[in-house]
Formats: sequence, structure tokens, C-alpha cells
Amino acid sequence: MKVVYDLGNIADWVSAIGTVSAVIVALYLANRDKKPRAKVSSNYSYAFNQIDGISPEPINITIDIVNQGTMPIYLSECTIQLSKWNTDRLSFRDGHHNVKKLLNPGELYEHTLDYQQIKSAFANRNMHNKVTYAYFKDGSGKKYKTKIRILS
Repeated sequence: MKVVYDLGNIADWVSAIGTVSAVIVALYLANRDKKPRAKVSSNYSYAFNQIDGISPEPINITIDIVNQGTMPIYLSECTIQLSKWNTDRLSFRDGHHNVKKLLNPGELYEHTLDYQQIKSAFANRNMHNKVTYAYFKDGSGKKYKTKIRILS
């Protein structure tokens, strides 16, 4: 006895794949605005005086975050990751890494960290010329990162 499988014609298969793909894309587009989205950037601030000019190294690192989603984000922390591969973070004795800020959609928040504290923390760990991340952490633990360089 010979068994023959009838898989239908190719037009039915193509139309079924197209329908399933359209449903997946529609569900993705409908739900992507419900996720928190933010853009993070960093800037270095230098001291200036008329005698010496611009200082050779920064005095502060300013970490900016803009909420690009439609949902508010509750920021709990702003700090520096010790390396790109190690998720340990730098915590400041004065608690300056704690943020406690509700960031509404379209809103910008700037957080300033002392460069000398960061540089000395890296020097104490014998870490020089480090490329790492500065990040904000929200209440659920999600990190919003930007790359920074700590110079020795």
C-alpha cells in the first residue's frame, strides 16, 4: 500500500505564511509602545580659568536620559559600571548614585557625577584608560546605558 500526502498547492502555503507574518507584525507594532524606551548620553565638564585655560581633565561627567517611549520610567540609580564585561557598579559613599525620579514621556533628566571620585575608584582597582558604561537603572532593574572613557 502506497501512502500519498496531499500538502495542497503552493499558493495556499504562500497565502498562509503571509497571513501569519502580517499578524505577527501587527502584534509587534501594537505592543512596542508599551515598553519603556530611553536614550542616554554623556558629557564631560571641564574647568576654565583665564590663567591656565581649560583644565587637562574633566571635573564632572553629566549623564543625560530622555524618555522616548509612551510610558513613564521610574529612575532609581545612576552610576558607572566597572568594566564592559563585569556588571559590578560603582557606588558613592554619599549616595549620589541614587536618583529616585519619575521620568515622564519626552522628559529629559541630567545627573552629574564627580569625575575625580570615579577616577580614584578606578585607580584604586588598578584600572587605567577604561572604556566602560554609565547607566541609569529603573525600578524594575532595566539598565539604560551609554559608553564612557575614564582616563588615567
